[in-house]
Amino acid sequence: MRLLTLFLLCISTLSFGQSSKDNTVLTTKEKNHWAKAYDSTTKKRFIPVELFTGATWDGKHELSLEKASTTSCVTVHGKRKKACDNIYITGPFKTEENNTKIKWTGDQIPYYRRVMMIRGEPIESHFTINNSKDGLVRIYDKRKKWGTRTYDGLGSKFPLGYWKEGEIRTYPSRRPTRIEIIELNGPNHCLTFRWVIGEGKKRNQDNIYTFCPGSGFTRFRYNNNASDSKK
Repeated sequence: MRLLTLFLLCISTLSFGQSSKDNTVLTTKEKNHWAKAYDSTTKKRFIPVELFTGATWDGKHELSLEKASTTSCVTVHGKRKKACDNIYITGPFKTEENNTKIKWTGDQIPYYRRVMMIRGEPIESHFTINNSKDGLVRIYDKRKKWGTRTYDGLGSKFPLGYWKEGEIRTYPSRRPTRIEIIELNGPNHCLTFRWVIGEGKKRNQDNIYTFCPGSGFTRFRYNNNASDSKK
């Protein structure tokens, strides 16, 4: 616990100012990259890994885990008079072995480490490109409530690659996961999508997320009136 708290403090110092809110100032070149990612005729958009991390994107329509060290400031819908929660992303790192069903990589899996605090509790998760290469999936999670959990890599937590407005995709993970695009190219080219696991009836099983260029994860809300923690 003490080591993870120290890690959070170090990342906060290194990452401050790189990625914070959905109104992050982008250069003209960066704005052009994000504008060209969306085709208004086909209503299709290319979603790069950098929309998840909040790192600078070079505009290439390729999926890769590039170096990132960013901080996003997430506002939870419905909470008033509360500062947003900081989320820290660093990487990529590599696992010692591949214990998942992900086949596109070799014996070691490249991943990003995401660390955040919820009610004073540090939570660490690892994300990589999923087996179907159309999303980022969590392969590891550690928190006081659950302990340590590992995942098979067949699901998805964040859409990647080409998606259409309103599109829905389902993934055959341990419990079926569904992603639905709510707003593919919103103000400032932000992306809002719904993530549902299983029947979506329990807390944290039906959520809506917003990610913005240069900022990463910016807004969160429950879609089933759950009232407790965020995932």
